[in-house]
Amino acid sequence: MGALIGYFGKPEASLLAAMGKKLKHRGPLQQISRTPWGELGHLHRPVPKNCRWLVGGSYHNGDNAIALAGFLTKPENTSLPELLTAFQSEGMALFKRLRGQFLLAIMTEQALILVRDSLGNRTAFWAYHDARYYFASEPKAIWSSASLNRTLRPEALAQYLSFSFIPGAATMLQEIQELQPGHALILPHNTPPSSVSYLDYDAPRQHQSYSEAEWVRQFKAAHQAAVAERLPDRDPIAVFLSGGVDSSAVTAELSKQAPGRIHSFAIHFGRKYPNELEFARMVATHCHTIHEEVLIQPRDFLPRLRQIIWTLDNPIGDPITVPNYELAAHVARLTPWVFNGEGGDPLFGGPKNLSMLLHHWYGGIERDAGFRERNYLASYRRAYEEWQSILTPDIRREIDPKTHLEDVIGDYLNRPKPGTFLNKLMLLNTQLKGAHLILPKVEAMTGAHQITALSPLFDQRLAELSFAMPPTLKLQGGVEKIVLKRAYEPYLPARIIKRPKSGMRVPVHYWFQKEMRRYTQKILSKKSLDQAGIFDPKRVKQILDYDLDDRKGRYGIRLWMLLTFEIWRRLTIEGEPL
Repeated sequence: MGALIGYFGKPEASLLAAMGKKLKHRGPLQQISRTPWGELGHLHRPVPKNCRWLVGGSYHNGDNAIALAGFLTKPENTSLPELLTAFQSEGMALFKRLRGQFLLAIMTEQALILVRDSLGNRTAFWAYHDARYYFASEPKAIWSSASLNRTLRPEALAQYLSFSFIPGAATMLQEIQELQPGHALILPHNTPPSSVSYLDYDAPRQHQSYSEAEWVRQFKAAHQAAVAERLPDRDPIAVFLSGGVDSSAVTAELSKQAPGRIHSFAIHFGRKYPNELEFARMVATHCHTIHEEVLIQPRDFLPRLRQIIWTLDNPIGDPITVPNYELAAHVARLTPWVFNGEGGDPLFGGPKNLSMLLHHWYGGIERDAGFRERNYLASYRRAYEEWQSILTPDIRREIDPKTHLEDVIGDYLNRPKPGTFLNKLMLLNTQLKGAHLILPKVEAMTGAHQITALSPLFDQRLAELSFAMPPTLKLQGGVEKIVLKRAYEPYLPARIIKRPKSGMRVPVHYWFQKEMRRYTQKILSKKSLDQAGIFDPKRVKQILDYDLDDRKGRYGIRLWMLLTFEIWRRLTIEGEPL
């Protein structure tokens, strides 16, 4: 539901309008709150009248202002004026009570305060320039309006190649920062900024002695509530249905709560490529949804690829962004709401955690410092093992692998809380991958079509349950998401519950030797790479010329990351037109 923009500092009449123009794909700049200290703006399409939440908007009472992007499900029956009054009486304690998918901005004479929801469903970026703090839901509204120097961070290049996204508070650009999930950022006059976490997932719980059956009941009740709170009253309801257990559980819950209103959407890449359509159809039939299958192929999306990457803004090298974007375009013709199954892996023990646990328990006696961090980086299966051969020597000299890669992971694994190693992995997965890859990707791709992505599994109550429950209800004997599967066994076909996770396999390995080969060769030409001075042309040429039968090199995903970055660089750094 829209986006936020704003600044805190010396007023300028046309500044907010200029920022809003860069985010016009999010909707028109319909609400502006002006104070003597700065301005807040909310961009959005008209909100359906039957929406039951406190949705985005802005309000000011002279000296103070408040703006919201996304929605709040709690406190119930509140309004922006009441929320501003509550902040004035409760201060930062208010933020612990907020539920939903939101970005909140509060402006007073003393400071601009930005609050991101606990799991990072909404993004916020900020910068200080020319005696002002700027912030926006997307970086382009800041760097294009504040005339910032668009200088790359060398360490971010190694991070991008290792993760396919930029983890933490820094971004690809030197002068722009990102607000972390579950944090409040205070940007005051004349004193340094500060960021405060309002979360504690390791707090004592009253349900430590629950039986397994009670944990399953608690999970089911929390998931039911998360779906119910996000359910529009009368509109058709869309759901992205892959056929995996996460989106299937969400679909099953939707079909119970809103029978006859559910439209499910599944993707495929053509008959010659593997797909999950059999399982999506099985769930759609079982749950009585109105089912549609959408074909994704390069000849359709390549003319829009620059637009897609421009919309992502902070570069994300995950090829699933394209299906997210194309699927959102189909859904937008039907309804402004679309559910998804994101959250099951990060919160309830996705299979990638198993290798980390095995290394943690059985990795040998004489293990050097950083072995867990390096194993975690390798588990992404991007380009961690060869970022040094991809980047040019001048870039490599600026990067310290321990500081810029291993310590990013170690900061989470070495904390005293949460207590168990699996919960440390859960925190790492949600705060890094969830908040910097999964949720921003989905929100940006759906927001480009002015629809709202609803992620009930990425709900704060479910996160709290996950951190409180025994590890054996998340991972046991190599089987993941035990509690979710037990809760939805009665409502889904047995094959869906029992099948191992396969993931959404975008066939980039084939595309780059077939439909996308000429396009990619042109973008990643030696001349272009020499001029940019970032990627080594010789190594990129070797990757481009991979053998189609060689599956071990992960060449497709690496080329997707390189292609995405180079298009992003041209649009953002060079200022090329779309």
